[in-house]
Amino acid sequence: MKISNWFIGGLVIVFFALSFKTFQDAQPEKKSDRIYQEIRKYSPYTLEKRVGGFRIMMEGSSEKEEPPITEVFTRLDQLDQGWGQEHFSIKDQILIINNDEKKEVAQIKFETEEEKLWVIKFYMLEEKK
Repeated sequence: MKISNWFIGGLVIVFFALSFKTFQDAQPEKKSDRIYQEIRKYSPYTLEKRVGGFRIMMEGSSEKEEPPITEVFTRLDQLDQGWGQEHFSIKDQILIINNDEKKEVAQIKFETEEEKLWVIKFYMLEEKK
């Protein structure tokens, strides 16, 4: 085999390795499905499809973010985490969601300890006794 064939083969392998790494980095963090779906009902952030990818919109505001397609889910997670830190509190086995005026809008009961631990870790919260 010629050296040029080895070189092309090496380039193909490097290309696939870099593509796989980029794909892995663009994946959103693993979430607790049931509890995350319940929380999303109250989140002010929504994804809107557009021709070039996605747009993150905030409910009740004209603010729009158009991050690169490889960063859209990471950015949505960051926005959700910031919102959750300001509006969530945990008491016993219940997640309390407050509005901007600090008035309670909803309570979500954790079904498992894993759900509670995921919320504490993902939103960087502390449990109130």
